Amino acid sequence: MMKYKTILVDPPWQYRNKKTGGSMISGSESKYPTMSLDELLKLPIQNLSDRDCVLFLWATTPLLPEAFQLMKGWNFTYKTAIFWRKIMSLGMGFWFRGQMEMCLLGIKGKVKAFRAQRCNVIQSKALKHSQKPVELYDLIEPYILDPKIELFARNRREGWDVWGNEIDNDINMEDYI
Repeated sequence: MMKYKTILVDPPWQYRNKKTGGSMISGSESKYPTMSLDELLKLPIQNLSDRDCVLFLWATTPLLPEAFQLMKGWNFTYKTAIFWRKIMSLGMGFWFRGQMEMCLLGIKGKVKAFRAQRCNVIQSKALKHSQKPVELYDLIEPYILDPKIELFARNRREGWDVWGNEIDNDINMEDYI
């Protein structure tokens, strides 16, 4: 079984608010099956990851506490974040209209700091629901190690293995349990 040195995850976060829009099943729930924090914690990330591994974990502002719990539960140590400012008309949210999403970076084992001389902010147009910017790959690929995998992937990218329910998978997750 392949052990990955780089793992990029865009979890299908489950929001706890009673109503996320026009109906009780709007927002993420209306687009794809979501998973609770407990379900995400049960993913076999320990068996999928190499001893020395970097994790990139997408998180929305309301679910930052859960994202940090997930990272810790998978035995990664938070180091920094990349911020995506979505260029859009208004944004979504209950407290403020959010136009920012974060990709948290965590490591396990011995991973050298990238010492990248590049800004950790991506500014690009918001895409279809939950689709992430290609600029993230452009930012991280010069620094990360192979092999690499994207979990909950929607598109293929050269050099990456993928797994998710919207794409032909390169791995069988059951093999890692």
